[in-house]
Amino acid sequence: MRLLHTSDWHLGRTVRQRSRDEDFDAVLAEIIAIARESSPDLIVHSGDLFDSYRPGAADLYRCLRVLRELAEIAPVVVVAGNHDSPALLEALDFAVSAFAAPSGRDGVPGLKFVTRLRLPRDGGILDYPARGGEQRVRLAALPFIHQNRFLDEFAGPAPATRGYAHRMRAVQAELQRGLLAGSDPDRDVPVLAAHLYVQGAVPSYTERPVDISDTYLTEADALPQVSYAALGHIHRPQAVAGGAIAARYAGSPLQLDFGEAGEEKSVVIVDADPGRPVRVEVIPLHAGRRLADFTGTLEELRASAAGIGDAFVRAVIVSEDPIPDLAAAAREAAPQAAFVAIEPRCASSQVAVLERSDAEGREPDLQDLFRDYLAGNIPAGSVAGDILGTFNALLADASMENPAIFGEEARLLELLEGASAGNQDRAILIPRGPAAQAGPALAAAGEQA
Repeated sequence: MRLLHTSDWHLGRTVRQRSRDEDFDAVLAEIIAIARESSPDLIVHSGDLFDSYRPGAADLYRCLRVLRELAEIAPVVVVAGNHDSPALLEALDFAVSAFAAPSGRDGVPGLKFVTRLRLPRDGGILDYPARGGEQRVRLAALPFIHQNRFLDEFAGPAPATRGYAHRMRAVQAELQRGLLAGSDPDRDVPVLAAHLYVQGAVPSYTERPVDISDTYLTEADALPQVSYAALGHIHRPQAVAGGAIAARYAGSPLQLDFGEAGEEKSVVIVDADPGRPVRVEVIPLHAGRRLADFTGTLEELRASAAGIGDAFVRAVIVSEDPIPDLAAAAREAAPQAAFVAIEPRCASSQVAVLERSDAEGREPDLQDLFRDYLAGNIPAGSVAGDILGTFNALLADASMENPAIFGEEARLLELLEGASAGNQDRAILIPRGPAAQAGPALAAAGEQA
């Protein structure tokens, strides 16, 4: 049998609020052309048709139009990913089966959405004829399962109390038993289509972070013993190491964010016969604009413009002095590029970070800094000394368990007590003598502070 494997379209995804509609149309047309040329017996999409639970009308139309064209080439199976709404895909499954789907071949549906995990006896194993009926593909479908959905969707309360990886091992063991039940080893080719995070896979880190955390990590040796495991969820195309079977992430067809810059996108063609090793061919995808990071001067950007082409660019422009209207200058240097971010890195405006060894002498403390402030604002004398003494006492008091009583506070308390007793002698609070002449300077200092 021959299988075409694609995944993680994420229709509706933008890059820094820039539409990717033209890129999606171009790369999906390329996938359709590859399907027509390769003539597969089955096409598997391993999840994340959409980027959002609530895709826009244009993305819904784009999705159904492309899936219909693929279904005219071979039956299509889509398993739900973590970005897909199961309720929406169930509605689409009903609509295409009831109204608009191709009639299918040999009684099998032309387009099938698998939205929730099902036991083998409840439809968890799908059969598709291949090679004109001489072979049969037995497909175990495993959509993304949120960690709190096991109790609702699978094996009752006992597995639900265990870790995610342990529960996923039980799920896959059940699917393995379903694949073997009623299987003809001389005719059947077992296949897994799953949206999950397998140990050993290298993420692009543009995936939803919580869904590629250790919480959702599953063991490679827990995968069912199939001829090929068509995996989705990780955007970087790659084979899964550490297992005993051929398992591969098809990856996203476009570079979806800058964590994927430089990745070569692809679809996978798999040829398999019963009981024999599979032959896997990775078909590169070339349509759609790339994503690129650039750091350098405007002159270097101008020299690199041909290689950058029409890519979406995140640029850091290096210069000695500020560049007026930097965005316009960057667009002039690389006119085909679609800049989504332009950051200046100007040497004259950079703050140098000193090493500890570069510092001369002792770093001034708060008392030193306040003393320097007083020297420039308060005439030297008893008032400045009193202020500095009070400041130092306040600093020391901050670390004391019981607050101290300062002279000024004591005088104020004495004045208040005297006032309550009918004593109106202002000299209690304001000392007489030369120090009183510094009052205007102290008031001026207060205004400046």
